[in-house]
Amino acid sequence: MQLILTFLRYLTFVVALAGLYGIFLVSNKIKSAESAIPTAPPQPPPSRPYDRMIAANGIVESFGENVIIAAPMVGQVKEVAVEIWQQVKKGEVLFVVDHREIEAQRITAEAQVARARAAVQVAESQRDAARSVFDRLDKVVDKRAIIEQEWQTAKDQFQVAESQLLASHAELQVAEAAKRSVELLISRYTVTAPRDGTVLQLNVRAGEWAGTDPKNPALLFGRIDRLQARVDVDEQNAMRIRSGQKAVAHIKGNRDQPIELKLEYIEPYVVPKTSLTGSSTERVDTRVLQVIFSFAPPDSFRVYVGQQIEVFIEE
Repeated sequence: MQLILTFLRYLTFVVALAGLYGIFLVSNKIKSAESAIPTAPPQPPPSRPYDRMIAANGIVESFGENVIIAAPMVGQVKEVAVEIWQQVKKGEVLFVVDHREIEAQRITAEAQVARARAAVQVAESQRDAARSVFDRLDKVVDKRAIIEQEWQTAKDQFQVAESQLLASHAELQVAEAAKRSVELLISRYTVTAPRDGTVLQLNVRAGEWAGTDPKNPALLFGRIDRLQARVDVDEQNAMRIRSGQKAVAHIKGNRDQPIELKLEYIEPYVVPKTSLTGSSTERVDTRVLQVIFSFAPPDSFRVYVGQQIEVFIEE
């Protein structure tokens, strides 16, 4: 009996040691499966460009801001005269909306102008004839040779003919004004460049239906020989912004190539921050002061309109 108890005592001790060894093995296996914690970041953080500075985010725009161009009238696009990256001058045609219905109105207006001009010619002839009769009677020295009523009738007819001529001229002016109105309406269907610049985005093709919604513009247009950055400074830091401050920017993902910025102007109205995703409907609690910087496009790499940037402003 004593032997059995001794055996059970040693067996319990062996089982306990085996359990501890199993726990040790499982623990080592779990630790080996975990990723090693790096002792240092894979890349060092960027150096501070200034001893005292304000950090902010911004977005790249064309110089003088992007121009959103929508169709002035809803209709089918007849012709698109530009392409992406094309440089255009002020007044050059960008695209044309179909205006055949208005062309029919112009044909009618031209016919009305022609009829009004013909009416003026008829009125002039009638006025000249009435003047000739009145002048012949009025030049008679001895009024007893003519009937006074005949002279008065000739005078009245001449005055009526002059009035009819004035009315015909007025009708001609109305017809010409109607024609010009139709021509101006037709010109609205031809969209031209508001200034010199480059086509940044083209969202319409010939044959497509163009709308007037500025949120879905047909074309985005701007100047890119020089760019600008719209920087959102938190309202808590707004009092630290002043004219003439230096600043540098880094394109996100390119911290090794800083861009020197020039402060152009400060917008004097604090607005809700909407630059996190670029959505105009984004709901955030932060309000920001928008500061506009400009810069020349770098030669070593390309900067695109719409890219987000990190900006550091010297205090």
